[in-house]
Amino acid sequence: MKTVHVAAGIIRRMEDGAATGEVLAVQRGYGDMRGLWEFPGGKVERGETAEDACRRELAEELGITVEHLRAFYTVEYDYPDFHLSMECFFCRIATGEPTRSDRQLDLRWVGRGELLSLAWMPADEGLVEALAAAPAHDDEAELVRRRAAIRKSMQGNKRANTKPELLVRQHLRAAGYTGYRLQWAKAPGRPDIAFPGRKIAIFINGCFWHRCPHCHPSVPKRNTEFWEAKFRRNVERDKAAVAALEEAGWTVITIWECELKRKKIDETMERVVEQVRAAW
Repeated sequence: MKTVHVAAGIIRRMEDGAATGEVLAVQRGYGDMRGLWEFPGGKVERGETAEDACRRELAEELGITVEHLRAFYTVEYDYPDFHLSMECFFCRIATGEPTRSDRQLDLRWVGRGELLSLAWMPADEGLVEALAAAPAHDDEAELVRRRAAIRKSMQGNKRANTKPELLVRQHLRAAGYTGYRLQWAKAPGRPDIAFPGRKIAIFINGCFWHRCPHCHPSVPKRNTEFWEAKFRRNVERDKAAVAALEEAGWTVITIWECELKRKKIDETMERVVEQVRAAW
């Protein structure tokens, strides 16, 4: 899968030298994702730095020059046909007034409290959540500092080869089912374990993030509205992936983290192996 490198600007609105808390969002006016919102930017050309590309793209796209660029967030997202790597910079307008191009339906200044009300490009959702979750009193420098600390603390987090996933794979191998693919990007939802030839997709869901119907995890007491919106999107995304897979003729198996506890794992994996065997 090819990687497309992009730079985007999180343009903060300034009044009398102070940030208002609003950022500029643009609504895409072309392609399959027409109507979705995103942060302005574009591809990093050969020989450019991401920062240089951000300045150039904002000048070409919006007719503005920007200053005080601060690296804030890097998006890594798999679209069906390519992997997007997007570096995002806080910045401020130095000269000019943002003007909508013919490739945009709309542009608007959006406050943090309004960010989650817009329908964003899939790759932008994590960035939007990070902005919306930040305390309202945090300034730009503090947001950059917090994000750098989060990035450092999460470097050891694994998307694949988690303990629950390793347990499931161990039981599948013991039952004679090998040859699976991990994080199969060619299938909707990117199943944790997939047998593409047999069209079997297995999702191993964390109870907290995916809202387990068995153990009913609690919701954080701080920023409740943000967390509820995030969880709702996660659940909706999961349902959409399952529906797309089933429509394409896949057998979908969902395993919850709590079902892999010591007292339950044998019963759970017996059920899973039977489902795999039935679809083989």
